[in-house]
Amino acid sequence: MRQNRVWVSTVVVTLAFLSAGCMQLVRQWELDRVMEPVNGQLADHETRISANADAVEALQGDIEELRSGLDRLQQEFGGHVSDDDMHGAGLAVSLPVHFDFNSSDVRAVDRPILDAFAATILGSFPQARITVEGSADSAGSEAYNMRLSQERAESVKDYLVQTAGMDADNIGTVAMGESRLVNQDTGVEDRQTGLENRRATFVVEWAGPGSN
Repeated sequence: MRQNRVWVSTVVVTLAFLSAGCMQLVRQWELDRVMEPVNGQLADHETRISANADAVEALQGDIEELRSGLDRLQQEFGGHVSDDDMHGAGLAVSLPVHFDFNSSDVRAVDRPILDAFAATILGSFPQARITVEGSADSAGSEAYNMRLSQERAESVKDYLVQTAGMDADNIGTVAMGESRLVNQDTGVEDRQTGLENRRATFVVEWAGPGSN
């Protein structure tokens, strides 16, 4: 009889352990089931973070290459390249692209500069957003100079697209009129001061990963 009680006690204890183990397995299974989508989301998030970091690194490399290319243009043709304070993520580029008095035609002497500018953009950062800024000297009315400077910006854009092979969708234009004179002038055709004011300048902008 005593042996039977011992046997029964052993069975009860064993069943209790088995029951506890089963409950533990059930709880672990339920936890794993609940955590499975969470773990999947975390893995996806980590993948996106890694991909974004790679994209940022690639973008920085492209920007450095672009800046180096524009600096070489500056050394070859003159002008200057600086950070664009107004737009932030971009460069302000001034190259010696000028216009004859009362004209919006791209001069033959300036075409190699525009060709080199386009080649630099297309070779280093083809997705860059370019804004061509047209300017005028102080001759004529303010309204006339705004129209003329817009025509100059459009003329440069047309050359960059039709001759130099750039994407028209990536190029915008803006008229500056006589609002940014390099120096005072009378607008007389043969004055160097007037020629320096009759110009086209550029803003080169880029967007970060995921930006439109």
